[in-house]
Amino acid sequence: MKKPRLKFQTPTGMRDILPEDLVYYKKIYSVADQYADFYGFKMIETPLLENYELFVKSTGPTTDIVEKQMYLLKTRGGEYLALRPEFTPSLARAYFENGMVAWPHPVKLYTRGPLFRYERPQAGRYRQFHQINFEVFGSKKPIVDVEIIWLFVKILEALDIKDIIVEINSIGDSQCRPYYKKVLTRYLKRNETSLCATCRKRLKRNPLRVLDCKEVRCQKIVKQGPQIVDYLCEECHDHFEKVLEYLEALGIPYILNPYLVRGLDYYTKTVFEIIPQKDQEIRQNAIIGGGRYDDLLKLIGKQNIPACGGAGGVERLSL
Repeated sequence: MKKPRLKFQTPTGMRDILPEDLVYYKKIYSVADQYADFYGFKMIETPLLENYELFVKSTGPTTDIVEKQMYLLKTRGGEYLALRPEFTPSLARAYFENGMVAWPHPVKLYTRGPLFRYERPQAGRYRQFHQINFEVFGSKKPIVDVEIIWLFVKILEALDIKDIIVEINSIGDSQCRPYYKKVLTRYLKRNETSLCATCRKRLKRNPLRVLDCKEVRCQKIVKQGPQIVDYLCEECHDHFEKVLEYLEALGIPYILNPYLVRGLDYYTKTVFEIIPQKDQEIRQNAIIGGGRYDDLLKLIGKQNIPACGGAGGVERLSL
């Protein structure tokens, strides 16, 4: 017998987390809490709502998160707020607002909880979802990039998630990336008619986003184009070389993915994703992602403070 449709149901893309599912959430949080404590990350919680402009300024006005996915509301006082779509800008804001600049550095923060993005629901991806998040503020050393990756590898091992691969790339910085953008734009313009409609728009506003496209025809064009690792300045090249050396020394399996850009404007130098090897051929299959963002804190607090971090999706980990 078909169940009658109830008048009130969860909104599209959101769900009740039932007791049998919460077992996995609790396990993931428990393991993450233990490793955060062991490696000296201090737990923090930020509000679900933040000033809308915080994400426009930091995440980037042309990113999918800002253009399509944020839940916005206008208060009675005329203030525009957004349900947080990610943690990093909130933690960067909290770092300055709460005087962490004066703390001993590096400052290592950990948080977890719900985030919100208006996008098409699919397996392991909901409009209200949950993450574990680790950030390190105040160190430009390559070993910090590797510490974040190592931390997540250890968490996955503790959760009995095996046979993973780290996909990694360097996307340069404000010194070398502008020239690569020019080279990439020239190449993409020669192939503009073969790009999808979305990427033709991206080409005008943010050509690096084309590298992140999931359309097969765009991927074919990108794979024949210039790679950013060939255009890194000496500082970015040396930084990336050190990161790879540390990964090898620790025995962490990785592959270079020259098309990995992570889709957020604030990243610099190292970007990475951790993927189960059995799912490596599937796009949007990362269970962990992150990277370095040395320019973000300058955007938010007008101080030149390097930083690096990463996040894991709890729904994907529980699957």
